[in-house]
Amino acid sequence: MSDRLSSSSPASISGRVIQSELQPGVTYRLERQIGEGGMGTAFLSLRQAPEGLSPVVVKLVRPQFGPNSERAAKVVVQKEAVALGRLNERVPPCPFVVRLVDTGATLLHGPNQPLTPWLAVEYVHGGVEGTTVLERITYHIEQTGEAFAPARAAHLIRCLASGLTAIHGVGVVHRDLTPGNILCCGFGEAEIFKISDFGIARPSGLSATFGGVPVGTIGYAAPEQCMPDLGPSGIATDLFSFACLVYLVLTGDEYFPADTPIQAMLMMREKKRRSILEGRALSPELRKRPEAGRAIDAVLARATSLAPDQRHQDAQELANALIPWLTETREPPKPSRRLVNSLLNLASPGDVSNWTWSTRHPPGGDRVILSAAWDVDGHCFAFTSKGPEFWNGQHWAPANDVARDLPLGMAFARRFEAGGWLVGGESGTLAVYSTEGVREVVRAPDPRVAFSHASGRFDDLLAAVGQRPGETPTLWAMAARRWLKPLPLEGVAYVAGLHRLDDERWVICGRMQHGTGFCSVYTPTQWETTVLLAPRTRAFVSGASEPERGLAIVVGSDGVALRIEGNEAVSSVAEGAPALTAAAMDVLDREWVCSLGRLWVRDPARDLSWRPVWQDQNWQAPFVSMIADAGMVVAMTADGGILEGRAGWRSVHGHGRGSGEHPRVRRSLRA
Repeated sequence: MSDRLSSSSPASISGRVIQSELQPGVTYRLERQIGEGGMGTAFLSLRQAPEGLSPVVVKLVRPQFGPNSERAAKVVVQKEAVALGRLNERVPPCPFVVRLVDTGATLLHGPNQPLTPWLAVEYVHGGVEGTTVLERITYHIEQTGEAFAPARAAHLIRCLASGLTAIHGVGVVHRDLTPGNILCCGFGEAEIFKISDFGIARPSGLSATFGGVPVGTIGYAAPEQCMPDLGPSGIATDLFSFACLVYLVLTGDEYFPADTPIQAMLMMREKKRRSILEGRALSPELRKRPEAGRAIDAVLARATSLAPDQRHQDAQELANALIPWLTETREPPKPSRRLVNSLLNLASPGDVSNWTWSTRHPPGGDRVILSAAWDVDGHCFAFTSKGPEFWNGQHWAPANDVARDLPLGMAFARRFEAGGWLVGGESGTLAVYSTEGVREVVRAPDPRVAFSHASGRFDDLLAAVGQRPGETPTLWAMAARRWLKPLPLEGVAYVAGLHRLDDERWVICGRMQHGTGFCSVYTPTQWETTVLLAPRTRAFVSGASEPERGLAIVVGSDGVALRIEGNEAVSSVAEGAPALTAAAMDVLDREWVCSLGRLWVRDPARDLSWRPVWQDQNWQAPFVSMIADAGMVVAMTADGGILEGRAGWRSVHGHGRGSGEHPRVRRSLRA
C-alpha cells in the first residue's frame, strides 16, 4: 500500500528537524527509524531544549490509510495526545503509562503535500532482556525454559492494573493492549511495565473513528471490536486483552492462537477456554499447584467472556482476582539464579570510549537536592530546597500533591517499588507514597527519633537509621511489622548510607567521631554489626547495591571505593585520590563512581583500576546520586544538574534484542 510517508525512505527523513509548536526553543531531530506499523513510523529522536538534551520517540502518522486519510491521520495523533495528556496532569504521573512529551504537525514532504501529524513520547531503555513484554517472555523462556514465575507475573499484573486504572480514570479505552505494546525497563525488583501505543484508543469526548474498520490485534482484540452488535468498546474491552496477555506471560502460549479474525472469533465463541496447566512453559511453582491453575483459568475465562457485561468491572477487580493465586505478598519479584547467570554470562558490555554523553539538565540552578530516589525509567522523586520535586526525564516539576499529602517533617526518599517511594523524617515517621497518594504510615515507638535512612518492607524486614537530639545514631529495624530493639552505633558521628545487601543484611557507612570513615554490615535479626576492613579514609559518603546478587559498593574521600560481596570487602582507589561522592552498579556488574566534574567506570571481572570516562570542569556542584543499567548511566548533582551517558539506543519500542518475535502477535486488523 503506497502512502506519502513511505514515498520518502527512512534514510531521507533521518536527520530532519521538527520544530515544537507548543514548547518555545524545542526541536526534535529524527535520528533513525525504529518501528513501523499500519498507521505510521516511529523514529528514535533527540529532543533539543534550552534546559538540555534527551532521547524521545517521535511517531509520524501516515496521512493515507483509508477514506478521509488526512483527517484520520490527525485523529490518530489527537487520540493519543488526549489520552496521554490527561495523565500528565498529576505530578508524579502514573509510571505505568508512557509519558507524552509533545505533539504537533510538520511539513515533511514538500510544499504541496499535507502536514504530517506527529507526537513525541518518552524513550524507554529496555536493557538486555528486551523492551517489550513480548521480547522479555521470549528471552525468559530461552534462558530458563520457563515462562514468568508467579511473583513476576503478579508484579506485571499490578503494574498494568494501575496503568489501566489511570487510563480509564481519565475516560480513555486503549483497545490494543498486547505484549508488543507493553514496554519494559529494569531488572528483577526494579522492573517496570508501561502501557504504550494509544493510536487506536478512544478518549471520551473524541468520537471520531476509522470509518467502521475493525481495529486491534488478532488474538487480543475483544469480540466487540470486530462485531459492534455485541456492544461498544469500553473498559471491559481492555480487560479482555489484559487477560490474554496474562495467559501469555504465564505459559508462553497465546490464549487464542488464531491466524485470522474469523478463527479468533470462533475460538472466542467457544465456552471452554485453554487452561494454563496446558502451557508449554508454565513455571514449576504453578504446575505443582493445580488448584491455583484452575482458579486462574476461571478468572481468565470470565475476563474473556463473549459478552462485555459478564466480565470484571475494572482492571483492579481483575488483578485482585488473579494475584492471590500467584503470590501472598506485595514483595517485588526476585529473578531466578538461572536468569541472573544468563545476564552475567553475556559478552563484555563493551568499551565506554564511544559512549555519548549529554546534559539532560544544566547544573548551576538555585535548587539544592536534599534526597533523591531514582526509578529505573530514569525518573526521579526528590526532596529539594524548593520542596518535593519530580524529574520526568525532560524537566523538574513541583510535586505539590506530594507536599500536601505527606506527613510533616519528611526529609528523605528511597525507591520502595515501581512507582512507589519510602519516605521518612521527624517524629519517628516512615511512609510509603505512590502516585495514588500515601499508602501507609508507620511510626517508631520513640517520637523523638528523626529517621535519615530506611530500606526494606514493613511486612517483611526493614532497616532504618534514626537519631535523637544530642545522641549518636541508632539502627532501627522492623520484622513483620514489629519493631525490634534499637541498636546504638557507639562512636559513630553520622551514617551517610544504608544499602540492602540481601534479604537479611544491610551495608551501612559513614564517619566515626574520631575522624575516619567506617563501613559495616548490619544484620537486624541478630542485633549485630560486623565491621568491614577498609583503607583509611576521612568518610564514606554514598553507595549502591544489587540485592539480587548480594553485592554493594560504597565510596568516600581519598578516591576509596569498597566492593562488598558476601562477607568480603575489596578496596580500590580512583586515580588522583579524589573525593568520590556517588556510585552505581548495573545489571552486567559494571561499577560507576563520580567526583566533582568527573566519572569513572570499572568492570571488576576485567579491570583492577578505575578508568575515567567523562570530565567537565564547568560542573562545579558534586554529584550526589546515580543510577545505572546496561548501556546507560544517569548522574545528578547537588544543584539538580542531570548528566546521561549511553552506549547507543539499541532497545526502544519493540526493537531491543531483535530476537524471537512471536509469530502471531504482530498480525493486526488495522486498516
